[in-house]
This record gives sequence, structure tokens and C-alpha cells, in this order.
Amino acid sequence: MAGGTAGAERAASTLIYNRLDPATAAELERRVAARPELELPPPDDQDPTERLPLLLSYGMWLGVPGITEQTGLSEVQPPEEIHTMARGPLAAAGGLYEADMAVDALRAAGGGLEDVRDALDFGCSSGRVLRVLSAAYPRIRWSGCDPNEPAITWAAENLPGIEFFVSAQEPPLNLDDGSLDLACAFSIWSHFAPILGRHWFDEIRRLLRPGGRLVWTAHGFESISHYVSSGARTPEQAEEIAAALYGRGWWYAAEFGEQGDWGVVNDAWGTAFLSPEWVLTHLTPAWRIEGFSPGRYQGNQDLYVMRRH
Repeated sequence: MAGGTAGAERAASTLIYNRLDPATAAELERRVAARPELELPPPDDQDPTERLPLLLSYGMWLGVPGITEQTGLSEVQPPEEIHTMARGPLAAAGGLYEADMAVDALRAAGGGLEDVRDALDFGCSSGRVLRVLSAAYPRIRWSGCDPNEPAITWAAENLPGIEFFVSAQEPPLNLDDGSLDLACAFSIWSHFAPILGRHWFDEIRRLLRPGGRLVWTAHGFESISHYVSSGARTPEQAEEIAAALYGRGWWYAAEFGEQGDWGVVNDAWGTAFLSPEWVLTHLTPAWRIEGFSPGRYQGNQDLYVMRRH
């Protein structure tokens, strides 16, 4: 759960955790404490919400009685042949980290989910984040799309109450104009070549009602140091990417090769970096930038909140 979480409210996790009755919450603490290898930090009076995503994830992993019934979280997990970005104890409750990040970012930008009726997770894969958002805010009509057909099929069969559909690799989506109040996209524009990315920004804007918001992430300057420090990219390549960001605002490479990315084979789907200046130059004034947090997503990708004019 590390990576740019300082000062976060963890709104989704808090909402879900607070549904637990005292007996279940106590049993959850007891069972997790009995497993020191799970590394649960001690209570912190300065940030009492810090432990909540961990407790919920570990509780789902351990099968604590009552937790699924009281929270609305689902214990089903995709098999190995189905795409998901994380597995194991920290992923047992779904994408709590991303759900908290999105809701906290909306609140910080002066928004929220109170007036949201219809929302889309764009590029949802097998629903890892969407299942948490749906559990936290069940009154919202949630939908999710992805070009990965096996992942969508699994999600549709195993995560009830959410509308899943397979999307094409280029716009449009099979949704009506102005049919959404909110769209989220986690590590999606970090893969689009700039021209295709521009087309998808236009498409999401078409789908949003006036005043609707898009919460999305992308590689930026913080990602360069993140990948160098992790050894994923060389200092020489980092210099190349930085020069491209300063010079034209973007860097792109079709790095998935002929085998593609879990069935997605497209020269315009690879690895992309975008500078904040590129975003401001190409997306405003059609969009209003309401929030920008460099490296907010796992100490790597930048987080944006944009509002449709």
C-alpha cells in the first residue's frame, strides 16, 4: 500500500471498514495479529485510517467470518489465466488502494460521489478496482470495459451488480452521449500513443455529462526516477525520455512487441509518458484540470482529475 499515500483519507476503505460490527472487527484484528508475517503496522493516532486497507485485504485473505457479508466485498479471485494487476494477500479485497486514491482525489478537487449516478472504469480488466468501488458505493450504476475479452467475461460471470462489456481498441464505445457522471482510468493513458490517447480523451468527453469528471493516471517525470531506481530502465533511456518530455511533451514506444499485451496487439498500445504541459496544451479548455498529483499512483504515475466543460 506504499506510494504517495501521505495525507490521504482512504475514503472507500473507511466507508467499507465502518460497516463491520464490533465483534467482526475484533476478530479481524485478532486473526491478523496472529500472523506476524502479514506485517500489519500498529495503530497510529495521527492517521487511524492507514491500517484499514491492509486489515480488509488480510481479512479477506484469511476468510474472517462475516467480513464479506458486512462489507459487500467479494472473495472470488480470477484464475491465473485471467489478467489482473495483483494477486495474493494484499489483493484479496480488490483494488482498495486505487479506489481510495480516486475517491480522495475527487474530494480534494471539490467533487465527490454523492451526485454520481453513472460511472465507468475505462480499462477495468477483470474488475479489480471496480469491485471495490461498487461495494463502497452500491447505489451508483457502475460499468467497466476493456478489450481483454477473457477478463471481461470472467468479471461479468463473477462480479454481479456491475455492467461489463468488451471495448474496441479505438473509439467509440457503445454508450450514449452524456450518459456518465464519472470515468476512471488507472494506468491506461500510460499505454496509449499520443494520437490514440487524444481520440480516447475526446470519446470520454462525449460520454460525460457537462460537469462530469475523469480521474486518470499517466507516466510523467516522477516515473522516470521510479523506473531508474527500480532498475526497470537504464539511465541512458531515462535521459532519452526526459529529453522527449521537455522537448515535445511525450515519449512513446511500442514495447509489447508482436505478442501484444494479454491479447491486445496494437502498435498504438505500448508505453507512454506525458508531461503536465502536454496535458494543459492539448486538453484545455475542453477540460478543466481540477487536480494534479505528481507520482501519486504508487510513487510512479501522475494522477489527474479533469472536469468536462
